Parts: sequence; C-alpha cells; structure tokens
Amino acid sequence: MLARSIALALLLFCAGAGGRAAEPGSTSVVLQLPPSMSPEAVRELLADLAAKGALPPPAQLAEPPAAVSPSPPTSAGLAANVWANTVEALRSLPLLAQAPKRWTDLAATEGIPRHAAIRFWIFALAGLLTAPLIGQFARHLFDSRRRLISEPGLVPRLQAAGVKLSIAIASLAVYGCMYWLVLFFASSGALILQQTADQLVWAVLKWRLLIIALSVVVSPYRPDLRLLAIDGADAATASRWIAVYLALNPAIVFAIWFVERLGFGHEVVFGAAFAFALPITAYKVAMYWAIRHPVARAIRGATGGECTPLRRCLASFWHWFFIGLAIAVMVAATIEFALGKGAWVTAASAATQGVIVVLAIIWQAGQKLIPRLFAAHDAGLAMTLRRASFERALLRLFDALLWIIGAAWLAQTWGLDLIDPAPGSIERMFVRPAFGAAATIVAAWILWTILSALIDERMPQARGPGEEDEAAAGSITRVATLLPLIRNVVLIGLAVVAIIIALSTFGLNVGPLLAGLGVVGIAVGFGAQTLVRDVISGIFFLMEDAFRVGEYIDTGRLRGTVEGMSLRSVRLRHQNGQVHTIPFGQVQAVTNFSRDWSVVKFNLHLEPTADIETVRKTIKRVGQELSEDADVGTEFIQPLKMQGVVDVLQTALVVRCKFTATPVRPTYLQRLALRRLIEAFGAAEIRFAAPNVTVQLASASAA
Repeated sequence: MLARSIALALLLFCAGAGGRAAEPGSTSVVLQLPPSMSPEAVRELLADLAAKGALPPPAQLAEPPAAVSPSPPTSAGLAANVWANTVEALRSLPLLAQAPKRWTDLAATEGIPRHAAIRFWIFALAGLLTAPLIGQFARHLFDSRRRLISEPGLVPRLQAAGVKLSIAIASLAVYGCMYWLVLFFASSGALILQQTADQLVWAVLKWRLLIIALSVVVSPYRPDLRLLAIDGADAATASRWIAVYLALNPAIVFAIWFVERLGFGHEVVFGAAFAFALPITAYKVAMYWAIRHPVARAIRGATGGECTPLRRCLASFWHWFFIGLAIAVMVAATIEFALGKGAWVTAASAATQGVIVVLAIIWQAGQKLIPRLFAAHDAGLAMTLRRASFERALLRLFDALLWIIGAAWLAQTWGLDLIDPAPGSIERMFVRPAFGAAATIVAAWILWTILSALIDERMPQARGPGEEDEAAAGSITRVATLLPLIRNVVLIGLAVVAIIIALSTFGLNVGPLLAGLGVVGIAVGFGAQTLVRDVISGIFFLMEDAFRVGEYIDTGRLRGTVEGMSLRSVRLRHQNGQVHTIPFGQVQAVTNFSRDWSVVKFNLHLEPTADIETVRKTIKRVGQELSEDADVGTEFIQPLKMQGVVDVLQTALVVRCKFTATPVRPTYLQRLALRRLIEAFGAAEIRFAAPNVTVQLASASAA
C-alpha cells in the first residue's frame, strides 16, 4: 500500500513555484518522498498540491516497459542474504555508543532539559532496585500469617499457594501503580519519556510476575508449599538459575525496543539483538544442563505413582529438547531480523520457550487434578467403570484442547494472523488450512472419545469361565447386542467424514475422490459375493432380532452362548470353553434357548412305598419358598410343582417336577431347587429309591 502510494505521487504530480498553476508546457518536477511517510500523509500531500494548482503530467505516448518479473528466491540466495545482513548488522554495533546522545536530543526536541532526562533515569533505576524488596515484603507477610502445612496431599498445598500468589500479586499491583505514577510525573509530559516509562514498567512487572510464579511452583524457602516433587537442594539450584534468566529476558526485550525507539536503523537494531541473543542463548544452554537432574527428578515424581516409560523418557531427554529449541529460536529470530522484521521478533523469541513451559506445567497439573475429580472410595462397580470412562474422555479432551491452544498461542506470538490472513500470504495458503484440518481431526477425535465412553458405559462386562449362571437379568438386551456394531459404524463414519473435511480445507476437490471410492465399492461388491452374502444375512438376523449377546443358541451344527457379533460373523462360546466363529451366510436356522421364558422339567426317583400326597405337598412348599426368596424369587414365572407320577418301576416311583423361569440362568435355578428338595425330603422322611440288584442262582440238582 505504501509503495503504491509513493509511486502514484512520483508519476502523477508535479509542483509549481509560488502557487502558480502549472502549464501544459512547463517542466515537470518529481518529488522525492521519504520511505517512512505514511499513505495518509501522501494523500494529504497530493490534495494540497492539487489545491495549489499542480496538475498531473500529460499521458505518456509510449507504453511503459514491461516489468521484469523477479526470479523466485532460492535457499542459497536466502542464506547469502541472511549472512550479508548479519555481517552488516555486526559492523554497525559501534553506532550504539550514540544512544545517550540520541536520548538527550530526543528529549530536548520536546523541551526537556538534560538534567530532567537524567533525573528520569535515576527514578527508574531506584524503582528497579525497589522491586525485589516488594517481593520479600510479600513473602514475609505470607509467612507471618500462614503456618506450616500439616495436612498431607496436593489440595492443602494448592490452597496455600493460591493465598501466597494472591498476596504477591496484590503487592506487585500496588508497586506497579506507584512506580508508573513516579515515572509519569518525572516524564514532564514528554512523549519519549512516557513511552519509555510504559515499556519499563511493563518489563519490570513481567519480571516480577515470572519470579512470583517461580516461587510458587518451586518454593525454595517453604518445602511444605512446594508443588514439585523435588528436595530443597534441587529447588534452590533450579530457582537460582531460572531467576537469573527471568530477569535477563524482559531486560533484553526492553533494550531492543529502546534501541529501535531512539531511531537507529534496522542494521543497528539487528546487531544489538544478535549481540544479546548469543550470550542469552549460551546462558540458557548452561541453565538447562545445570538443572537437568532436578527437573528430571521432578518429572519422574510428578504424579506420585509408578513412573511410566514415557515419563522416564521425558526425564532423560527433556534438556536436549530445550537446548535444541533455544538454538532453533535464536536461528529463527536471526533469519526474521535479516529479512527485515522489527524488534517484535525479540519478544516473540523470548516468549516461545515460556509458552512451551507454561503449557507443560498446565498439562502436568491437568494430569494430576483430573483423576482427583473422578476419585471415589465407596462406589460400586458400575459407577467405577463409568468414572474411568469419563476420566479417559476428559483427559483426551484436555490434551486436544491444550494442543490447539498452544499452537494458536505460538502462532500469535510469531505474528501469524489466523483469524483473517491476507490473500496470498503463508497463513492463508498453508498455516490456516493446516490448523483447520487439525481442528477437524481433533474435533472428530473428541466426539469419538465421548461417544466411545458412553457406549462403553452401557456395554455388558465380560464374564469369566463358569460365571454364566451368575449373569444379571438385564444384561441380555438388544442394545448390548447392537452397541459394538454401532460403535464400529460410528468410528468408520467419523473417520471418513473427518478425512474428507480435512482434505477439503486444503482446497482439494473431494468429488473425484468420493466417485472413485464408489467405483471401488462396487468392484469389491462384485468380487466378494460371499462377503456381501454374509453382511446382508447378518443385517437381516439383526433386524429380526433372532439372537442377542449373552443368549444360548443352536445353529444346527454348532451351539453356544453369543459372545459378540460383527457385520460378517457371530462368535459363540461353547459351554466347554471353545469359541466358534460362524459367518452369517452359513447360518441356516437358529434355535434360541434364552428367549422370553424357559420351562425346566426333571424327574425324581423315590421309594415305591413313598406317600404321593406328602411328596406333592413337600414339593409345593419348596416351590413357594423359592418364589418368595429375595435373591431368586423374581426369576420364577411359575413356581415349582409336581406334575404327577410318570412311571412305576419295580424298584422306584418316578415323579416329574416342573417350573417356568426367566431364561437367564435356568440350570442354576434347577440345581437350587434340587438342593432345597433334598433338604425338605430329608426332613419329611421321604427317601429316594435305592438301586437294587437281583441275582438269580441255579440249583445244583438242575446242573
């Protein structure tokens, strides 16, 4: 915009002398405008010249020469440009000796004498020396009001840390207001002094806020308030190294801004930033190496439980990651400066590692606090499983949101406009589509996590061998049968939709892709007729509700309890433990032994002399007791009763018994009824038939 405005001024306007209107034959005059002139100032200049009689030059008869399109930049050319600009910036470092003179000259242009400018810096340095004293005052005030934490656990420490943080921030706010008021009155209304006061106060507040956060997390003087799982020596070591870096970081950002505000050229600002970047990067490398063991111990003992392999890996290699990150940030800032960016690159570079550290701390806090939200000591099995499912879902949701927030935060730190990027910019072409695709994938992942947790909550729990009879009555439901299939369909659908939307955000035409997938589906359908038959048969079996998970069925060749189903096959568990997987296309007929009710009949062999009426009454009484039983009474549809004598043998009287019950565990109810009958028959002196053996001997005379 600015370049077009300047070019328009050079081509369209000429100036006349003394306000005389320019004649058509007069000589054209080209105005050389400064590059720092804003587009608004150029427009005002054009309007002023037009009001004074300046006219645009006559139209050119000859067409202007065609602009030569610049050659696309190469990596070698970019490296050479960065190197040349860096060398030029380092050569311009001696010009920084003019900073005091430039400061006094800028103050003098606004009517501020030299002694007033020097007095401003005296007040500024006095305020800097006072800042640590304010921190010590807040710490002593907290220690005088709070006793040592005697209760174990994280919650009391968090409460005490919150009180400490509140006291420190309140004292810092009072100090910041007083410091800014002193510098404001010392500036005497000069713009340069007021801007310097604003930047200096903000730098001091950032420094002290970072120190307060460090003291709350590490707490080298109060081990009872320490949030990290480290001892006193590690806390003191980490606090010393990090505190120095936290003091240097805002100071360097302010110094680069100050050099740029004094009016130095870009080469001088770049040289100052590069001169500060080398020692601060070296210090960060030394700091990470010095505190590698304390931080590693804090990472390993963060949760208080067993250290996972991932946590051990992070504890072993975290310092190498941050050392590489420090060097990469310095290289990126150097390239940005060499390409003409301003002093904001220094602030972005300084904030990058801070953003990553803050995100790591927030992630660690979430990993500790979220399980506490779902902790329950006196909860049943169903509630425990439900809490575990939603805990996993919330942890995944927290991780996904933290990744998105962190990426957006870093992009905003480095000046990437993700809300409304300019047409043709890198943000418009690559960064924003990448964020859109990532957000789509993460949203699908979050939705799948929530749905999976809800489905898992309603899924029946797997039973161990021999536990078939102890199954709950409500476990055999059609919902439990269809949930695994619904889960697979939802997963496939979400994955396909998310991938298609993610590809469309990059500008890809997904129409041919969908058409190609349709053609592939048709080809697979013709080539895999057996698979299609199995899938279609399974759909009809499910629609007809022929069997459900947990039911005992007979398919003609194989029988067993239905353990699970897919779109192609059913899985049966035989009572002896074998697992049969049968494609739906091979199931011709199904006999369901577990639907609606189950009639159980069994015979009793009694002595021939047994009183039939006494037997009938005893069996009826046992049936009534079973129907009124608190544990199994609701499972009896018709009570146990005697149907009568079905056979009279030479040695036994055969009596048939019958009851109707729910089909959940009929064999268990039969065994329970037999046990009660044996006890009742013993009390009523009803004896079961004894096996008799008849031996016939031939007489000796017959031989």
